[in-house]
Amino acid sequence: MCFLLALSPANSVVSDQQRRLRVLIVDDERDSLLSLGLLCREEGMEVRLLREAASVEAVVAEFRPDVVLLDIVMPERNGLEIAEELTRRYGERCPVLVAVSAYSDEADRRMARLAGFHEFIAKPYEPQTLIRRLSLLRPR
Repeated sequence: MCFLLALSPANSVVSDQQRRLRVLIVDDERDSLLSLGLLCREEGMEVRLLREAASVEAVVAEFRPDVVLLDIVMPERNGLEIAEELTRRYGERCPVLVAVSAYSDEADRRMARLAGFHEFIAKPYEPQTLIRRLSLLRPR
């Protein structure tokens, strides 16, 4: 089942210099996906939600996110493979890739870095800590 939802910030009329951070959130767990999406939207980010890992590349090409929050463990395709593909395809123009995973030992973090992830956030995470980290990023 493909699940794609666009959440725009309440104040969507902004100049190019004030453009909101575009965030693509990919997670096969519906509740996590929706709650994180709503939280990011409340912070003024433009958000797309995706449950189907197979569609990530197409959504990145169309939406052109600044950041991709990507669950590592998903049923049909894992986040490491997706990060490698996005890094290979976009190179320096790749969105900031943030791994979100319940597995967070040093070996997991190392594998994520090697796959092309820029950041790693362990589940469970404090939502406001995640938002603070995202707020440090600027739209490209």
